Amino acid sequence: MRTEVLVVGGGISGSTLAYLLSRKGFSVTLVDRRRVIGRPHHCSGILGPDALNELVIFSDEWIVGEINWATFTSPGGVEIEVRRHLAKVVDRSEMDRGTWEAALSEGAKGVLSAKFRGLRSKNEASVGGLSIEYDLLVGADGALSSVAEELGFPPMGYEVGMHKVVRGGTIDGYRVRVRRGSRFSWIQPWKEGRKVGALGEIGDPLIPWIEDMLRGEAIGYEGGVIPIGPRRRFWMGNVALVGDAAGQVKPISRGGVLLGVRGARHLAGCLEDLDRLEEALRCYESRWWGSNRREISLGWAVRRYLDSLSDRQIDQVFALLREEGLVESDFQVDRQSAPLKLSRLPKILKLASVNIGSAASALAEALKYMLR
Repeated sequence: MRTEVLVVGGGISGSTLAYLLSRKGFSVTLVDRRRVIGRPHHCSGILGPDALNELVIFSDEWIVGEINWATFTSPGGVEIEVRRHLAKVVDRSEMDRGTWEAALSEGAKGVLSAKFRGLRSKNEASVGGLSIEYDLLVGADGALSSVAEELGFPPMGYEVGMHKVVRGGTIDGYRVRVRRGSRFSWIQPWKEGRKVGALGEIGDPLIPWIEDMLRGEAIGYEGGVIPIGPRRRFWMGNVALVGDAAGQVKPISRGGVLLGVRGARHLAGCLEDLDRLEEALRCYESRWWGSNRREISLGWAVRRYLDSLSDRQIDQVFALLREEGLVESDFQVDRQSAPLKLSRLPKILKLASVNIGSAASALAEALKYMLR
């Protein structure tokens, strides 16, 4: 079997890329190891305006809730509240499946129950029971990317997210509780009830954190692995990575839809001529960092700072944030570093004073990404 672009992974990033490249006239084969696209799903489905605007297709039928307020609580109980519309909650299973079908309607060939088994040569892969020749191979197969492992990309660090659905008691906002450093648990709207989840390092007590947020009859737990942050490189030879496989997640919330779909858009936008593939892949990596460098840099600085603080110090930071009103006025789901404006430097320095040494390390982290 022969195709110009072989995309491994039919989630939102892979299907978006297949859709865009098929519209540009490339022959695209989109494969996924699952029997059904969208199952199981591991995402909260909370999408802000930027993420919604990046999607190549959208249906109101995917919406299962609205986020019209948010509360953030420190380990010691200091609470910050935001009261305005922030995001929509969508059914990721339906969204992923709809985008997969849209890619196929544009001419992409879709193959399910097809696990990536490795390379036969530089331009040929074994997928399921097929041998597929390609010009460009794209790994969109999640944090534990088989494509990345096969090509020898350096391993990434991981975290774990889990959630359960509890019937009844619908809400139109979400509650977040910081547990340790930047790890947290949350409650959000979901179909005919609420979704309750927690995110942390391997070994963290995620289920107790979830049960502490809300006890109730659960349909069942689901969970998944989340990359800690972006890879240094998104491509190697004639192979590119996109989405979670490239570590394209937001530093603070760890959400991957916005940055993964944006990655697919940049890759599709750069790819014009397969004879100039290396130039296109360099363009892709450069554009992704160009559009996300500020958010990644500042978001990682915030995360590094929180991870180095004690619970008591995080309580102090929350108290200062509430006193200065930074989160209430400027918090955004998609641009979580929005409150960190240069015009607010005195207030930011006040937050940093809680632990000067940790603040210096966080600044070094930001510079590392700024200079990448």
